[in-house]
Amino acid sequence: MNRGTRLTGFIDLNQPNPATGIQPFSVSTASHPAFTYLNYINWYSNDGYSNYNSLQATLTKRVSHGLSFTTGYTYGHGLDNGSENRFGPLPQDSNNPRAEYASGDFDVRHRFTFTAGYAIPGRKGFGQLLEGWKINSIVSVQTAQPWNIADQSNNFTPGGDKNVRWNFTGNPAAFKSGANSIPYCSGPNACSQQSGISGAVTATPDEWSKCVTADAAFVTAGALPNTLGSSNLTAKGGGCFVEGNSFMTPPVVGKFGNMGRNIFRDNGFRNWDLSLFKTFTFKERFGAQFRFEVFDLLNRATISNPNGANNGSHNGDDPSNSSGFGGGAQTPDFATGNPIIGSGGNRAIQLGLKLTF
Repeated sequence: MNRGTRLTGFIDLNQPNPATGIQPFSVSTASHPAFTYLNYINWYSNDGYSNYNSLQATLTKRVSHGLSFTTGYTYGHGLDNGSENRFGPLPQDSNNPRAEYASGDFDVRHRFTFTAGYAIPGRKGFGQLLEGWKINSIVSVQTAQPWNIADQSNNFTPGGDKNVRWNFTGNPAAFKSGANSIPYCSGPNACSQQSGISGAVTATPDEWSKCVTADAAFVTAGALPNTLGSSNLTAKGGGCFVEGNSFMTPPVVGKFGNMGRNIFRDNGFRNWDLSLFKTFTFKERFGAQFRFEVFDLLNRATISNPNGANNGSHNGDDPSNSSGFGGGAQTPDFATGNPIIGSGGNRAIQLGLKLTF
């Protein structure tokens, strides 16, 4: 169990009331005059907190008959109200930052690792070609990490914070990220959108009517018109993301969306590395080891989390970018600008030679 308190983050002290559009510091009070020339007042605070609980198990076999292995499993859950500290976005509602409390960006429920090595029995002679061989393997599997949306263009509430989440109807698990973006509708006859990586994704035309129906459920008496059905569709970004019977629609103007933070998940991480070592011994003090190493043996690249998770790329978390929303666009190593072998990229083969003396 691990608990963090007084973690750093930001709130906007001058965030407008979403219904009235009035900023607190633009009105004169007993404690301060009216500061009408001020817009954002981002307050650096220590209101962040986190909790992590896990069960961890390890099984180790020490070397016998040339074989050794270590396998580990972790079942855990990490929650917080902001994973990126001072580098993270503002909360949707700066008057209620605790509403951001949810699964953290780094929450991985299940992680399994298996590392093994086997020294192949050999025979003397033939210039050591039949001895000194060893095969090694590393398997890593982990379940999906959360991703949050970050609308950077639409301003559904006054003031320009641009941090309002949308409304969601259905099962969040349907909006699983990957190589393709999530299908997007902008009108009755416009329900297809180019994806982030691999071609076109299409939703059927009747999905638009389903979007409007889902959107209307969030409009209450006296509120502004249904966002999708109104004439300000283009001005407000609008549109609808749809996957099966799950829909994400813009919030009613002047209100926060119903989405919680980090309700979506990516595709997880799966990787298998394999290597073959050949050791030569020259007298007692000198030796050489030739290595043939294959990273991502199955050549199944991992697509980056749209929100970035631990790399902060934000390649596919912006619903105002209708053509790329939900698509990670790159492998995690390239998304963070630091290509590293074995961190989710395509198959890579490496040759090495180690000399000992």
